[in-house]
Amino acid sequence: AALLSGYNYSAKKFTEDDGSITLSLNEIPLAENAPSEKEAISALASAILEYSVDFYNEFNMWASAPNKKSEIPYVFKALILDDAKKIGECISCQAGEI
Repeated sequence: AALLSGYNYSAKKFTEDDGSITLSLNEIPLAENAPSEKEAISALASAILEYSVDFYNEFNMWASAPNKKSEIPYVFKALILDDAKKIGECISCQAGEI
């Protein structure tokens, strides 16, 4: 866990026409939409954990893909935390541009 302490998640935040919030993760190709930023962070954190479990289960395939190598530390951080709430605490949001 200490080796991965410098790896945090960041997301671009977009406010949709209906007032909902979409978060687009920078480190892994994931996005989630929810009525509030708090709910969007929670949904994104759950998606990160699910993605990380799938990545790990097919590690040999995904780790050999050149465009996926940069995701490895973020996947392992999620697996070590093993808690969507803790992952959510590691997500910082900044305004996105359209």
